[in-house]
Amino acid sequence: MSIDELRAATPAYGSRPVSEECQYVRSEDWPSGVSVMVARGRVVRIDVDSAGVRTTEGIGVGDLDSRIREVYGARAAETRHKYVTGGKYYSVVGPSVTDSSHRIVFETENGRVARFRAGRLPEVEWVERCG
Repeated sequence: MSIDELRAATPAYGSRPVSEECQYVRSEDWPSGVSVMVARGRVVRIDVDSAGVRTTEGIGVGDLDSRIREVYGARAAETRHKYVTGGKYYSVVGPSVTDSSHRIVFETENGRVARFRAGRLPEVEWVERCG
């Protein structure tokens, strides 16, 4: 999605300036805790940092990490969290082999989903945020 398409889909976002390199945007039209990463003029990732928003399969902030494995199975690759002792990342590939460039990445702390993001590679795998 382009910046213009984002503005058209989110009237409250309006004509606020957007960096060409990388930044996060938020809108009062979106649920609390949702932000959109824009890089090089395109929407590349959506981040969810609070409860209330769920994936299509029903996983959200606060769920046990065992639910990720239960719902996504072998599609969820588990790795150690870069900053949180005992935390994990679960990177979930799409169900179709034709969509290998997108992921959902869940971050867990103390056995529960702390936040998640969905988007395209490589931005969805970035641990540090921009903007």
